[in-house]
Amino acid sequence: MKKIFIIGFFALLIIQACKKDQELIDGKRPEERVAESLEKYRNELTSSPNGWVAYLGTTLVGGGYNFYMSFDKNNRVVMRADYNSDVAFESLESTYRVKQVLAPSLIFDTYTLLHLLQDPDPGSFDGDYSVGYGSDFEFEIREQVGDTLKLIGKKRKAPLILVKATADQKAFYTSDKFSDNIEGITNFLADNPFTYILDPKDNTKKIQVSMSTDVRSRSFALISTNAGEIITNSGVFSFSDAGARLNKPVKQGDVIYTSLSWDNVTNKLYLVSSTGTKVQILVSNTPILPLNILMGSVYSSITLPYATQYPGWSANFVTRRASAASAILNGGYNLRLDMMQFVFNGKAKTLTLNAYVYQNASGFLAVYSYTYAKAADGTFKFTYIGANGNGSLMIPGMNPLLADRINADDFKLDYFINPSNGAILGQFVSVQHPDFTFSGAIQ
Repeated sequence: MKKIFIIGFFALLIIQACKKDQELIDGKRPEERVAESLEKYRNELTSSPNGWVAYLGTTLVGGGYNFYMSFDKNNRVVMRADYNSDVAFESLESTYRVKQVLAPSLIFDTYTLLHLLQDPDPGSFDGDYSVGYGSDFEFEIREQVGDTLKLIGKKRKAPLILVKATADQKAFYTSDKFSDNIEGITNFLADNPFTYILDPKDNTKKIQVSMSTDVRSRSFALISTNAGEIITNSGVFSFSDAGARLNKPVKQGDVIYTSLSWDNVTNKLYLVSSTGTKVQILVSNTPILPLNILMGSVYSSITLPYATQYPGWSANFVTRRASAASAILNGGYNLRLDMMQFVFNGKAKTLTLNAYVYQNASGFLAVYSYTYAKAADGTFKFTYIGANGNGSLMIPGMNPLLADRINADDFKLDYFINPSNGAILGQFVSVQHPDFTFSGAIQ
């Protein structure tokens, strides 16, 4: 019996020794490999003499954002962002850590410009309630390819790419030029709402260029028609030292466009192809394609803000909206009428009116459903189908807008240029009551 015990004891020791040997890779234990990996990434971040150019994509709202980051060995990071020309003008310093959280991770652990994209308060940075833009400030380091680090957000899976900056890029991002470029492109598009390029095939046909610099919707699209069919090639962008970077190439015919170039001296904007060819973005005094053929395909909605007055709102609409807001506020449920969103489905030929209402701090959605028919001249006729529970509750109060106008009238859709900032809005104009007009952001 003693021999069996001794043999078993030695067998156990051999098994444990084998397990320890299995833990070793290249003669190193797991914790040693982790420590080396973290030190490697710390050194990468801090040893780039010109800092890093970073590109971030959000997963819920917006799209592309460009940053300049410089990391030091004291866990401090200095950052600039392309949200607008004012933000890009100044640097913000905060702290960071590189640590193991299931995988090597880069964590921005005090408030940075990145945190603005995850602010849960819509009043702070215009993101969605409780989720912001669908961004992250903790990122898993996935791989390094040459001078590029690829990371992914731990919560929202927002992709972050860090590329070692050149000396020229550092000089650009840390000077006024970064802000000037953003301001130049933004002003160009605000002053010239209708832009296009000539089709490379014939150098005659106009292809509409739709580009929004708004921080919520960094959208870019090339829009054309072919035998009555709308053709849209679109993507998102972020500003860059050249002008703007398309997060993914946009193909138009046989040409692949990868970026935009801004000439701050001549105030001209160009599309740049994958071969380096520049195509100037031209300006028109009139829309290239009418809104009524784009709504429901290229664009899906027109959103009216929470306001008592707004550019493109007629006095008749302002009065009727105020009457509806007062009626639902004092109708026994203390409901506040907030923004209204008109959502078009071009394939199903439906319109959904989402009215956002609040009871103190609690938000609710009142939904009104319609089908629509569109005449040859682009005029829309909306046929009311019904409402959900919250919508039904509010119908008596909403009738100055619904029963008296939207349910009864025909409407034309057209562009409306906001006189205060040049932004292109979408506007409803009643055919039967031309003094009833309202407008909102096109998305």
